Amino acid sequence: MYNARPRITRLLSMIMISALTIPLFTGCAKGETVADKGQSTTQPDTQQEQKEEKKDPVTLKFPIWSTITEDLFAKLDLVNEYKKEHPNVTIELELLKDTEYENTMKIRNSANELPDILPLKSAWLINFKDNILPLDDLEAAKNNLFAADFKVGDHIYGVPESQFNEYVWYRKGIFKEYGLEIPKTWGEFVTAAKTIKDGGKYIPIAMGGKDAWPDYPFNEFMPSLEAGDGDYWSTMATIDEPFSKGQAFYDSYVKIQELYDAQVMGPDPLGVGFDQSKLMFGSNQAAMIALGQWFGSDLKSMTDVDINDVGAFLLPVRNSVDEPFNTISMVDTFFTIPKSSKYPDEAKEFINWFFSDAWYSKYLTEAQLQSTVKDVKIDLGTMFDGAFDVSNLNYVLNKGGNEDYKKIESAIKFDVKKMGQDMMSGKDFDKMMQEMNKSWKNARSK
Repeated sequence: MYNARPRITRLLSMIMISALTIPLFTGCAKGETVADKGQSTTQPDTQQEQKEEKKDPVTLKFPIWSTITEDLFAKLDLVNEYKKEHPNVTIELELLKDTEYENTMKIRNSANELPDILPLKSAWLINFKDNILPLDDLEAAKNNLFAADFKVGDHIYGVPESQFNEYVWYRKGIFKEYGLEIPKTWGEFVTAAKTIKDGGKYIPIAMGGKDAWPDYPFNEFMPSLEAGDGDYWSTMATIDEPFSKGQAFYDSYVKIQELYDAQVMGPDPLGVGFDQSKLMFGSNQAAMIALGQWFGSDLKSMTDVDINDVGAFLLPVRNSVDEPFNTISMVDTFFTIPKSSKYPDEAKEFINWFFSDAWYSKYLTEAQLQSTVKDVKIDLGTMFDGAFDVSNLNYVLNKGGNEDYKKIESAIKFDVKKMGQDMMSGKDFDKMMQEMNKSWKNARSK
């Protein structure tokens, strides 16, 4: 009896210790088992984080004005390519007529209905500057060669998509047939066109004058080339009578009138639209057509065009080979973001992606356009072989004119493409220049 109580006490103590110890070991064992299976004891928190990381659906509206761009985006599958990396974002493309695009955006701006990504031409940046976000800190803007050149005030508002030059596209076979070399001066260019006209087999230069805009390589760009000034419209805004002899505008238009008067654009250039003129060149009915670098992708999409027979040269405006060879260099399609966008961060992310290795190089290679991004080079192909083999080459970076110019342009409805049509129709050149001087001077005085 004496020894029974201590035994019982020891037994109860052992039972209690065991009871307390088992949960501790069990807890460790469970912890070791979860770790061995590669799981975490905080799994419910991770699931919650995953739910929080799941992003809401976003639709970015993105209008375009070119059927060529529409075809390229479809061919390269822009919408789905972006969705692969950003599954919650849908890019909604909208094609608008190029002739109606600017006015359409002005109307939508008045209604506070601008898209999330707003492509603009350089000349339009001023008109929309109060309605778009500064993009100075955007990575795509920092890596762009030309964005800072088109600042409005102190800020970058748009990131230009591509750089391109203006060319005269020509049929190598026709040039060979008439023993013609690539012209290096304006006189040589006009002589080449007249030589082809005298042969009586081909239209020397295809011109879609019915649509007005196809005369832009001459009527829009030649004043800047004559002046060697890419911002010549702004320079004109400081002159009372820029349509006088000795001024770059007047002197370049004398040359253009000479070309139109030579009747080297077929029997009825004002009766032919762009599509017809394009087919004339593609079918070898015309020896030359003056259009931008973008026309290369048009040619490749046309059936029965022997690309090996097509070449390109820069439009020569100089009078002598000893003078600088000024050539227009354009940057186009400035990506901007309206202040009214509900998704400015997502729009910025899209622009950065567009100009990244994931998309940009393959897009420009397909479009046959030059890069605006630092250290990105695009292979333009054999059509451009020899195009830049000229002496004293000088790139003239085309700009759209400052606010002073815009005011005058609006006041007198200044339209160089319409002037081109009037010149082709035979309107009195000297009278036209006198009237323009009067209207321009009057607008400047107000």
